[in-house]
Amino acid sequence: MKIEASSTINRPVDDVWKLVADTSTWPKWAPVYLELNQTSVGPIGKGATFHSKHPQNRALDERLVEYEPGRRFAFEFTSGPIRGSRETYHMEEVTDGQGKAMTNLTREFDLEFSGIFKVLGPILVTPGFKKEKRVEVDNVKRLLEGPDSGPPGTP
Repeated sequence: MKIEASSTINRPVDDVWKLVADTSTWPKWAPVYLELNQTSVGPIGKGATFHSKHPQNRALDERLVEYEPGRRFAFEFTSGPIRGSRETYHMEEVTDGQGKAMTNLTREFDLEFSGIFKVLGPILVTPGFKKEKRVEVDNVKRLLEGPDSGPPGTP
């Protein structure tokens, strides 16, 4: 099952990438993530592994299966009831009528369930995932366009 949320953010791709690709910022805009920590050694890139902590004492393992800096990256979940699911972030630069750089951010979640969740997941979990992905994309937009929004990493 594919769940998608997208938004046009009034910031250049580099600014959106700096926020979204920095996994330490995820708890700021993705409330379902309490933590997302790299478990592999070396720089972030294709093949890097992560461990995430979620509300209600849930934890999942993830692996980067795509990584194109400034453009897109994708995680595949390697544990838990959504093992095999893939979450992709795609950023594309667009311009407004005056040539100002903006970014289309699209977040796709290809949701797969395992175990008992194969039966229960589509009924119990899917509606929440749809809302969650919309909120997270909206949070990125709000953080980057808000009144105190300088480039990421600036006070």
